[in-house]
Amino acid sequence: MKFLLLVVLAAEHPMAISQSPGPDIHRVAANAARLHDTMLDPASFVLDAVYLTKPSKRGNVSVCYEYRSHNTMGGYSAGRAVEDGDDHNRLSTYTAAESGRYPGYNVGWVAPCKSKNLDREITADVAPLAVALYRKER
Repeated sequence: MKFLLLVVLAAEHPMAISQSPGPDIHRVAANAARLHDTMLDPASFVLDAVYLTKPSKRGNVSVCYEYRSHNTMGGYSAGRAVEDGDDHNRLSTYTAAESGRYPGYNVGWVAPCKSKNLDREITADVAPLAVALYRKER
């Protein structure tokens, strides 16, 4: 009987059994679209992954973006960005060091996107919304 009540409650209120609330998906999608629009060749932009981090000591969740786009030589260059929950959701971009890692993103003392800090991937939720917000074709 309790299980049936739980199923009925979940059907009427899908958020009643969801995971902890994260950032607004529309804001995250808008930031992904902003990254797209800043690329040298926006048509080649690929959003590889979007992750939410575990809450920080202050209780803030950050959003980590992994993407790539054509560079001036025609090859793909990878980039990373983070919407830092501890810094008023400021969006910062990062380029790879010679080691192939991203200092400040996933390497360093305060890097929010280290693998141990990642909570869940939300790429499937963000990507379709971001495409609708793209302003540049080329």
